[in-house]
Amino acid sequence: MSTVVVGIEPGQAPSVLATAASLAADLKATVQVIYADSGRYVTERLPEHNVLGTAEADFPAELAELVAEHLSGVDYELHNVPGDPAKVLMAVAEEVDARMIVIGTRRPGLRNKLAQFIDGSIAVALAQKQTRPVLVVPQQIIELPEA
Repeated sequence: MSTVVVGIEPGQAPSVLATAASLAADLKATVQVIYADSGRYVTERLPEHNVLGTAEADFPAELAELVAEHLSGVDYELHNVPGDPAKVLMAVAEEVDARMIVIGTRRPGLRNKLAQFIDGSIAVALAQKQTRPVLVVPQQIIELPEA
């Protein structure tokens, strides 16, 4: 069975999960939902081929509710993995042989621009450092007029 990896964070637009659910349904895939807790860094390298083995059991409740609401009807698993989000998502995608990684854009605002400047862009890091397709979903999906 195919797998889609989706990164999630507090305050993220539900459109990211809705997009991942739609893709998973079309691909008949399982979704691995990853909350990469950058506040808790791994003091050593991420283990190869067992990143999900380092996952914590306590997935943030508000995120679990959001996932349950938007991934209903799709098989999914929740994982709370400590470490840098880009590195965690790349490692998980490799471990599960994911077809694709789905992430959202940063939220607008000065605080988030500063965070991106300091931490770097997860999307750019993913696009430059691995070979799997990366789908970056905007915080707000704009409906295009029909032609």
